[in-house]
Amino acid sequence: MNVQSWYGLTGEIEVENDLWHLVRIGNVALNYPPIVNRILRRGLPRADRWRLSYLHEFGHFQTLPFALAHALFVVWDGRKRRSFTGWLMWLATLAVMHKAVWELTSEAYVVAADGAAYRQIYRNTPDRLLPIFWTVMGGLGIGLSGWLIRERRLVQPPHRL
Repeated sequence: MNVQSWYGLTGEIEVENDLWHLVRIGNVALNYPPIVNRILRRGLPRADRWRLSYLHEFGHFQTLPFALAHALFVVWDGRKRRSFTGWLMWLATLAVMHKAVWELTSEAYVVAADGAAYRQIYRNTPDRLLPIFWTVMGGLGIGLSGWLIRERRLVQPPHRL
């Protein structure tokens, strides 16, 4: 399905099966396993599972500026690393933090776009992993963001008068 975000990005989303999704932006195509969707949509009727998965993928399009702004803020704040191993640890943490924030904002988009139906679907087919997803992704996103920002401030030398 061809899509256009609120800020003008156009692309294509294909949610054809439970094993692979395709997102295409221009000539760049990303084929990937929908891990988050498989976890969150397990046990749901097929039509609901695919509709919510499609909305989640479209949510990535819609929330890209917010996820990038967040990541750029953390990168800007942490730009003064000193050691190679410090950089590696910081970059790995940044990748996990960014993934958590973007998955969280994408699923929040699903709730915002389809809130009443979302709640009804999960009322009809409860999933104990849903609150775990929100808790873990929120904790990783907020916790790692705070650590990355705080960590840089801890390693800076004191200012001289």
